[in-house]
Amino acid sequence: MKMKTSLLVGAFSLALFMAGCQAAPAPVAGPAGPQGATGATGDPGQDATRRTEDERRAEEARRAEDQRIRDAQVRDSHDTGCPGGEHVFTAQDGRKSCVRD
Repeated sequence: MKMKTSLLVGAFSLALFMAGCQAAPAPVAGPAGPQGATGATGDPGQDATRRTEDERRAEEARRAEDQRIRDAQVRDSHDTGCPGGEHVFTAQDGRKSCVRD
């Protein structure tokens, strides 16, 4: 009885495996269709002005952030007392010393 069950399960598994291999592959996309007509160009008006103002604000924000980071790096290097090319290292016992970058 156990042998018949095992053979039946094996045959069923093999049938499912073979059916999965015979499944049709995904369809391949055909060639692209014809290009549509291009639209008329509009008046730049306020949208262009607003876009340039937004870009200017974003650039100012990036510059301010970059300057803040540079200032923090300079401030940190002066507070440590370490020479250029070195930074502070804090040992497990709390002692601080300068080590090479």
